[in-house]
Amino acid sequence: MLSRLTIAAALLAATAYGQKVKTKTYSEPEQCAKTYRLAKGRVLTSAGLVEDPTVNAIMKDAVGDQMNQLKIADGGKDADLEVRFMGGNSAGLQVDDLTMGDVAMWNIGGPQPISGRAYKKSNLVIVVVDGKSNRTIWAAQCVDNFGDPNRLRERIQRAVSKAFTKFPKKLACG
Repeated sequence: MLSRLTIAAALLAATAYGQKVKTKTYSEPEQCAKTYRLAKGRVLTSAGLVEDPTVNAIMKDAVGDQMNQLKIADGGKDADLEVRFMGGNSAGLQVDDLTMGDVAMWNIGGPQPISGRAYKKSNLVIVVVDGKSNRTIWAAQCVDNFGDPNRLRERIQRAVSKAFTKFPKKLACG
């Protein structure tokens, strides 16, 4: 339950767009990790949270590459670490008048109408959980435009790679 709240809080806390990564270390495991397992992730869509086989396959490759570099092997069901992830989109407002900053004024009695349009920003939240205690060890929040299907693999791999540059190396036994 705590991990779900952590993921939800990190997903909702995103305020920037463009590729950006924030990470946080929550707790220390009792020992270093030799194995990991990737849990099936979910993607938040207009139809709710769904399991997307394409995203799961991309994440399997991307996380696998990073764990191999850390010398943490895929350990299956009884792994030392479990990597969980969730992705989703949220709408923001883009104002075409730079002098307005974050405040937009439409033609509702103001001096002039300001044009604005919605844009999408996408979030990928990665959480690493201790396999024995089920406590969150580390989390990363990646913000980018993951929605472009032609560049989905490239953007996810780049975000995961960037996030894992901030992974605490002391957690890996290798």
